[in-house]
Amino acid sequence: MNKVDIILKTIAVILLITFVILSMVGCGGKAQTDAPAATAQAEEMRTFSKYDFSFQCPKEYLIWQDGLLDDEANEESGLIQVAPEEEKFPLFAVSWIRTWQYGLEGGLEAGFEGVNNWEGIGAVTKGQVVETTKTGHRMLYQHGHRMLYQYYTATTIVQGETVYGIVGAFYCPDTQRAFSVVTMEKTLAGGENQEQALSGFENYIDSFVCHS
Repeated sequence: MNKVDIILKTIAVILLITFVILSMVGCGGKAQTDAPAATAQAEEMRTFSKYDFSFQCPKEYLIWQDGLLDDEANEESGLIQVAPEEEKFPLFAVSWIRTWQYGLEGGLEAGFEGVNNWEGIGAVTKGQVVETTKTGHRMLYQHGHRMLYQYYTATTIVQGETVYGIVGAFYCPDTQRAFSVVTMEKTLAGGENQEQALSGFENYIDSFVCHS
């Protein structure tokens, strides 16, 4: 398991278990190929649809599935990672667990604990927490779901590179599942990294649909 796998698995486990714990006080894998998405950019995008949810990603990216609380991913829990075949970035990951107890605030903080504890990360700088409703033009929800997300940058110790992305958390009451999402990209010149991070994050979230 490489370092990217380690950080994502750490984030997923800590984040989703914390969903359950904090709610009490109020609050690797197999490559997957799916049919192309029926959109205006069908030649560039495809849809992953499994475990009672779906999302879109670039068709040339590989999708890995892994277990979270079980050996393999299933409807109850799991981890999906999306990245180019020969590159670690840009990267998208979604993890989930079925539970009726959840705490988005604590789950978001726990996700960053996973980033901070990842071997190779020297410093993590977090941006402002944003509360929103997870909706989009392809969403099936009439009222949307409360979601928190937070921008971050992180510096690697060995290579001195800077990566950036967004950690998000939301709960789907229709399927009683807590979801965490993580994006990560290499820093680019031009000073538009935060805007690009949000754009990439929104693309995944906008296409993400729970199937109850």
